Amino acid sequence: MANTINYALRENLLTADPDDCMAQVVDARVFTQEDINREIIKRGSSLTEADIVAYQKLEQEVYKDIIANGGHLSTPLISTSFSITGVFASQADTFDKNRHAVRLNASAGSLLREAARQAKTQKVETASTDPYITRVTDKVSGDSGSVRAGSVMEITGNRLKFDPLDAEQGVFALTAAGEVRCEPVIENKPARLMVMLPATLAAGDFTVEVRTRLLGSSGKPLKTLKRGSHNKPLTAIKD
Repeated sequence: MANTINYALRENLLTADPDDCMAQVVDARVFTQEDINREIIKRGSSLTEADIVAYQKLEQEVYKDIIANGGHLSTPLISTSFSITGVFASQADTFDKNRHAVRLNASAGSLLREAARQAKTQKVETASTDPYITRVTDKVSGDSGSVRAGSVMEITGNRLKFDPLDAEQGVFALTAAGEVRCEPVIENKPARLMVMLPATLAAGDFTVEVRTRLLGSSGKPLKTLKRGSHNKPLTAIKD
């Protein structure tokens, strides 16, 4: 496992100050459920991988049922709560899925908060050419914390433009269950992308990642795939 959080300082595009900077975490490894299972086994667990997978599936089903029935989670790993977005016309108005949405808010539990405090950081000097995301917004609702599945996402930043004909390039929504490429592409510019978040994406947290390839001196794309992830997790919501 990596033992530091590597970060680089980049121009802060969110303020008017031409000199201030913001930190962006770089080279962070993403651990899938399979990676976590292997880590459990490496630590001497008597459980088999099949035992672990069966338990995790059951745990996930319980979590899902708790949320679906309006409950909150409060564990050492995660805490959740609900909020409702949209405007109600009066005290007599009621929830309408066409105008309102239930948003699931998730935050780190006590164990993960303590782990974050213990994490060490390391500044790295890099003239990165990776895509750089400053903001992701649901173009319909204007929300920068949640995006409705099937809605258009507006992504702003630097070095975002990609070749839509290359299946390895594009905008990807990363979830605990895997990743999905966001299509169709509505706008494809270096400083702004507009793509649709697939309607099939499950409700829950996801991360936006842009993948591109630089052009070489011959004008052909290089082999190395450049990646840039938004540093703020988003929540996919469903009707």
